[in-house]
Amino acid sequence: MLNNQNHYQVLQHAKLDWDENALPLSSEFDDVYFSKASGLDETRYVFLQHNQLPERWQNFDYSAGQSFVIAETGFGTGLNFLCAWQAFQQTAPETASLHFISVEKFPLRLDDLKKSLSLWPELQVFAEQLIEAYPLPIGGVHRRHFAEGRVQLTLLQGDASTLFSSLEAKVDAWFLDGFAPAKNPEMWTDELFQAIRRLSDHGTTVATFTAAGIVRNGLKAAGFDVKKVKGFGRKRHMVCGELIIKNGQPVQTINPAPDVIPIEPLPLAQPWRTTPWFQPPSKSQITKTLHCAVIGAGIAGTTSAQALARQGYKVSLIDQATSAGSAGSGNRQGVLYIKLGTEPSPHSQFYLSGFEFSRHYFQRYAQPENWQATGVLQLATDDKEQQRQRNFLQRNTLPEQLLYAVDTAQASNLAGTALGTGGLFYPNAGWAKPARLCEQFSLHQNIEFLTNCTVDQLQPCEQGWQLLNAAGEVIVEAQQVVIACAASAKKFSQCAWLPIKSIRGQTTYIQTQSNSPILKTVVCHEGYIAPAIDDKLCMGASFNLRDETTELRMSDQVDNLAMIKDAMPAFYQALEDSQTDITSLNGKVGFRCASPDYLPLVGPLPIYDQFIESYGALRQDAKAMPDTAPSYHQGLYLNIGHGSRGLASAPLAAEMICSYITGQPQPLERELLNALQPSRFIIKSLIRKKV
Repeated sequence: MLNNQNHYQVLQHAKLDWDENALPLSSEFDDVYFSKASGLDETRYVFLQHNQLPERWQNFDYSAGQSFVIAETGFGTGLNFLCAWQAFQQTAPETASLHFISVEKFPLRLDDLKKSLSLWPELQVFAEQLIEAYPLPIGGVHRRHFAEGRVQLTLLQGDASTLFSSLEAKVDAWFLDGFAPAKNPEMWTDELFQAIRRLSDHGTTVATFTAAGIVRNGLKAAGFDVKKVKGFGRKRHMVCGELIIKNGQPVQTINPAPDVIPIEPLPLAQPWRTTPWFQPPSKSQITKTLHCAVIGAGIAGTTSAQALARQGYKVSLIDQATSAGSAGSGNRQGVLYIKLGTEPSPHSQFYLSGFEFSRHYFQRYAQPENWQATGVLQLATDDKEQQRQRNFLQRNTLPEQLLYAVDTAQASNLAGTALGTGGLFYPNAGWAKPARLCEQFSLHQNIEFLTNCTVDQLQPCEQGWQLLNAAGEVIVEAQQVVIACAASAKKFSQCAWLPIKSIRGQTTYIQTQSNSPILKTVVCHEGYIAPAIDDKLCMGASFNLRDETTELRMSDQVDNLAMIKDAMPAFYQALEDSQTDITSLNGKVGFRCASPDYLPLVGPLPIYDQFIESYGALRQDAKAMPDTAPSYHQGLYLNIGHGSRGLASAPLAAEMICSYITGQPQPLERELLNALQPSRFIIKSLIRKKV
């Protein structure tokens, strides 16, 4: 989560006590996590029954990839999520999907989570999946998939008011849980209720176990029609309600209880007031036509196609090659790992979120032969990198499941070969076969994969967009189009202004011998080398800007080998001693697509000339805030610029694209969404007077 601190936010775990019945109690808040009588029955009564969920799930409109969205304050043990998931599976239509959002400031330790959920044997099959996917205690937004994407969990870790205020979503039902207001008054703030109002719409319901005045007043101030009803078990009362909107304003029909003081309505938050140019497309641009075209079948395009296909879209996936992953995603091995900055920045925060999502994504969806979490060792090969790593460790204490420091002996043991230095070890990182992943992700009953098709022009039409070849023939028509073809996106007139660049990279493949040294983990330095698969080592990669050579060349082979020799001299010597042939020219040339700030471009495609006209005042005053909504090419989205870190960024970017198109909850805070919006470069150019 973005903040003003100079370190990454690692959350304090919940401190638990256990009563005589092995029920968890919060020692921090001196309160129970759920009813001592029956937590499961309490959830069903308070939250499911009083939000009328089984009935609403049956009648909900799931068209256009819509999910029923529940939001919760206080994830705790995850009991409410698991109970809702179980009920949804039992009562909702087979084509329905559920999106559950929750927030937690003090996440349970994994062992405490396991112990707590062991109380509910009937939820075991669901609990096991949650335990496997449970996020590390790192602040921010964590997206998890279950039931092949039919059920999604977006877990916000940190302060409830802050995170809900930075979330982009539309909520259908609220579970206001968490500890009682008397025990935890810091959560039940005006900011929280204002965020609840912003994320709600006509027909949104709310239920909560408490009938405290601060909660009733907060909900009424947020516009909800609320009432007290009988509470669960020995509790006399609880509260439920609904947001009723008429003529754009909330309507409250229930007479307040005598002890409720009339409350002034909270002002509706305007999250785009300070950055109007980052406002997403309006709801009117969300179509109920379940057809989308994706241009480019690399890791960005195939994960985008998969995300949309899982939400019921018919997807036309188009690529000029004969198979998926043939271009920049076609290396024999790619590495999932990140290099975090010493201090948090949008760049590092995005890649940290992307890394955490990707390792969950590959664990859940990738075939085992295409993804191996062998760990990644980031060597400190020179004085500059050693100092950078020391500064990083002094300023940040991150979970050891994410990364930890190793000395020379530990690094050598992890790698399985003698190394001359230590570094940072990422135990859950690893290598993947990108091309094979692309092939796998291009397969879905809702995806039609069109190969040997080159899209040369995008032309508006009544149905949305026509995708034309060089001869002007229509390849396909679609109302929504995702442009995921890397640097070649610039050939489209709508994208000609994009400040992207193509960077040539050559990897080297070496055929090993029976006595060749064995590498147990990926080792990164100036380049990288991965453990051998099928008796071949993969290493690289060169970095050649303004170079369009597609043929392998010996000079890059020599440079790749020189990087290994400098960083891992003992390993290189062992290769030579084993008479491994390191001179044969074998490898692959690919072209990375990068942006000036080395962050991807993910989001709606702006209309360049209209942006210049709408926000031209920024040339004279960088602090100007024109009261103008942004103009986008309706139905066109970008997912490009992933550079050499596509395995860490593309799956999460695909979630963003799917959320933009379907209107589902976004998987990142608004600040990070803004940092990836393509329009950022137009705004920067205006402020710097370059356009």
